[in-house]
Amino acid sequence: MARATRVAPSLAKTPSARAATQLGARIRKARHEAGLSLMEVAGTDLSRPFLNQIELGQARPSTKTLQAIARRLQRPIEYFLEDPDLSRTALELALAEGETALRRGDAGRTKALMASLLERPHLPIELLVRVQLLLGDALLRLRELAEAMPILEDALRVAEQRKWPMLVAEICDRLGTGQYLQRRPVEAGRWFDRALSVHDQAKMSHPLLRARILGHRANLAYVSGQPRQAIAGYEAAIGAAQGVMDMPVLAGIYEGLAMSFQQTGDSERALVFAQRSLRLWETLQDVRMSAQLRNNMAEILLEEGRPEEAERMFLEGLAQLARIGDTELMPYLLAGAAEAALELGATARAAEASGKAIQAFERSSDPLAGVGVHRVAARIAFGAGLRPESREHFERALELATSIADAKAVSKVAYDYARTLEAMGETGLAALQYRQAYEARRLASAS
Repeated sequence: MARATRVAPSLAKTPSARAATQLGARIRKARHEAGLSLMEVAGTDLSRPFLNQIELGQARPSTKTLQAIARRLQRPIEYFLEDPDLSRTALELALAEGETALRRGDAGRTKALMASLLERPHLPIELLVRVQLLLGDALLRLRELAEAMPILEDALRVAEQRKWPMLVAEICDRLGTGQYLQRRPVEAGRWFDRALSVHDQAKMSHPLLRARILGHRANLAYVSGQPRQAIAGYEAAIGAAQGVMDMPVLAGIYEGLAMSFQQTGDSERALVFAQRSLRLWETLQDVRMSAQLRNNMAEILLEEGRPEEAERMFLEGLAQLARIGDTELMPYLLAGAAEAALELGATARAAEASGKAIQAFERSSDPLAGVGVHRVAARIAFGAGLRPESREHFERALELATSIADAKAVSKVAYDYARTLEAMGETGLAALQYRQAYEARRLASAS
């Protein structure tokens, strides 16, 4: 499932009416000086009524629209943004553009925009913190955790000093996400609890933020092997939103519900919620999350004994990732495609996908990806009669699963290893692996 990486609602404040009026007046003055009509400046991509509203200060242009207007009036964009209030408006527009890019899954664009803003001297302190928050959010999405965490910690120090509870709660939530992505559930839980405490103590009226925090806490219940508690948490998050849930938050909660129902053995409901989540991510044009949902749905289908459908879903996700050059999710989808092909008896196709999965894992920084990659490679090697290679892959998968203290992963690898050893006639070693699988499963259930 997605690693609790969820997009923040916009924090931008509405620019002042005076700033909007001044901006519109400058545009109108430049248009009159150029001797152009509203229709001539609007061209084919802007409507005349919208341009008129901008000139009257009743509408705000996006950065792209303002650039187009400046070009047609043959004025540098700075001409329209010289006033201090208007400079703030330009910063707000850049922030809004970054938030939009992040909602659409383009974290790289958001990162570039926010890094550019940070290069500006004398940023207002509140804007600086919000830029750091958005940059940290983008870096988390890009899995650049070592860079994200210090930026968020700096932002938190300032937000606490200035007593900005809204920003404090937002930043604590992101720091919890960072810990979650580093597989530190205890630390993540502390940050999420702190975010919720700040939100509730300040008596904020921000249902989306509360819903997102509750959803992240539910994620912790899911990864701790407590699916029913996770389901209750996700349902509480939906209730907290009071009917104003935004699409990224709702998509993430649906994904969590899908994975939790999968853990309870209710595959039918798991697929229903996974499909809902997929539709939302595709509406948001978030390629990576759409591929993630296809991976989740394919895993459910594979467990349900539907390898043909699963393979198709894995391959669709791979085609999506190829468009954005993702390196973190690719090993999961390739290993899944290999296992689905193996279940279909297409051994050559399985071996080819497995080889690509191993290569993709070498470019990844996620050890959990290697668990599945090597587990599937071990199964394929055994089917090809390569027993020493099969052992090596199983041992590597166990080593990786143990290194990240993932009891569920250990249990799955040990169980497959035991079955393979049993097929080799090594019943004593098989019994030891069955025992390890049982102990790991019990540990996962108790955690």
